[in-house]
Amino acid sequence: MDLLNLIKNYSGIFALLIYLIILIVIMSINKRRNKKSITINSKEYKALDLNDENAVVASMIAAIECRNEYHKNVKVVSVREVA
Repeated sequence: MDLLNLIKNYSGIFALLIYLIILIVIMSINKRRNKKSITINSKEYKALDLNDENAVVASMIAAIECRNEYHKNVKVVSVREVA
């Protein structure tokens, strides 16, 4: 009887605790699922030949397009040709 009265008087708090536990379980499941779904492609990449004018211009245009899309400063760190 005492436990039923306690639950009856504090049912809102118990409901919040149950919702919180369910939310924590769901978030932990999603976190594990996201870690497992990340895959890395095993393609080979070659370094960009700086003597190839077309490749240099293509990388500059890609940097300009990235700047126009995100409206932030862009710094090209490395460029590789996809084989």
